[in-house]
Amino acid sequence: MKTGGKTGRGCLLSILVCLLVAIGLSVHPISLKLMGGQLRHEDKIFPSDALFVPRFEEDRDGDLYIDAFREYWAGNGRIIYVEEDRAFGTSILEPIHRMAQQRGIKDNVVRKIEVEGDDIGKTRKTKRAFAALGLKKMIILVPEYASRRYHILYRDSVINGKMVYLIKPVGVSSFKIDRWWKEGRSRIIFLREVFAMASLAVDRFKGPR
Repeated sequence: MKTGGKTGRGCLLSILVCLLVAIGLSVHPISLKLMGGQLRHEDKIFPSDALFVPRFEEDRDGDLYIDAFREYWAGNGRIIYVEEDRAFGTSILEPIHRMAQQRGIKDNVVRKIEVEGDDIGKTRKTKRAFAALGLKKMIILVPEYASRRYHILYRDSVINGKMVYLIKPVGVSSFKIDRWWKEGRSRIIFLREVFAMASLAVDRFKGPR
């Protein structure tokens, strides 16, 4: 297996991202705030077939799931799909069901979807899964710092051209978009997201694998 190319690309992207952040930290706070805002994308939300919540380790307080419950009660989705994850052998679905029950939502409303791979691979798999279920409109709830990336990932449907994906950015406690440069955790998340965006741009430029 050849890993030199991936390693070299990763090092180059790391250097570029570090330079970007270093330059950003030397400019005015207004410019830094604008940099954070560039990560954010928001679509107009309207009633859809379902809601989808990808898994983010940074969402330690469950902000994404809580917002999905609000959208459910607002009538914007009949089913909530969550990306499966396991901690110590326990499905993430169990605590999410408990959160849902506390808000009067039945277990059969919240369902899991299992996908693996990188951003592009997982996106293709979720599109296939949702298309197979006959869904036509989907609201995807992601942290606001990742909303631009998910807009890019889902704006071109390679599986079903009639599928509509709406991105809803959600504020999470781990990231402060209006002062990300002031907090260590927010700076790390910002750095990772810019790196992920750069990697996505390189992959899309190279074309289908």
